[in-house]
Amino acid sequence: MAHAQASPPLEQLLKERRDLWRGKKPPRGAALSSGQALLDDWLPDGGWPCGRLTELLPSALGIGELSLLLPSLAAQTRQGLPVLLAAPPLVPCPQHLDRAGIDLQRLVIIRQARQALWAAEQGLKSGLCGAVLVWHPRGRVQEKPIRRLQLAAEQGSAPLFVYYSPGQQPPAALAALRLAIQPGPELELLRGDADQRRIHLGRGNVVRLRTAPSSRPLPRPRASKAPVSPLFSSVVPAPSAAHANDATPGPAERGGQLLP
Repeated sequence: MAHAQASPPLEQLLKERRDLWRGKKPPRGAALSSGQALLDDWLPDGGWPCGRLTELLPSALGIGELSLLLPSLAAQTRQGLPVLLAAPPLVPCPQHLDRAGIDLQRLVIIRQARQALWAAEQGLKSGLCGAVLVWHPRGRVQEKPIRRLQLAAEQGSAPLFVYYSPGQQPPAALAALRLAIQPGPELELLRGDADQRRIHLGRGNVVRLRTAPSSRPLPRPRASKAPVSPLFSSVVPAPSAAHANDATPGPAERGGQLLP
């Protein structure tokens, strides 16, 4: 009678199960690399959570809250996945995005703020987006729309990022990750598990732009010309009575227009 093969020990079986919580740290889920090793080591999942909600709370507008995600967005577009930006408060500079490595053909921008949450939800439900970023409209934050976004994100694998304006209060316990962003940039973990609650990225958050040498010669500088106000470009002063019969026009009348 053949002996039954010995089963692996219980400890080994538990280590193979990433969906079990053993009372210490929750298991890591799927994550998208941030493009920075320092930030990946600090984030609870080793990157931006995929198929879950990440909330970003910048202390002011334009302190690098979008640049923080550019390496990840560039990686998604290089794989042919569209990236959706719903109602960004400022128009992103296409030249900056292109030099950061983002394929502009894969970038979709929704301008209407009142349709931002709905558009983001539809993008998540489509299952086609590599990432979805939405800036919450001004005013009070309602839990129901954010809950709908959370559920839509869990149906797919795309990371979802929701930005809040200074002073807005996100729902209590819907996000898998919540970060406060201070100038520097400095990130503070408001929701999530990490050994350190704060991280200062400094120059590590600088997006390295692609530069290509140009073979075209620099244009020669043109001679400067005194500007003429358009308010006076068609005004010709009437000749005085003393010069009404002169055959030679005055300096302001040559060609029927003012000269600089």
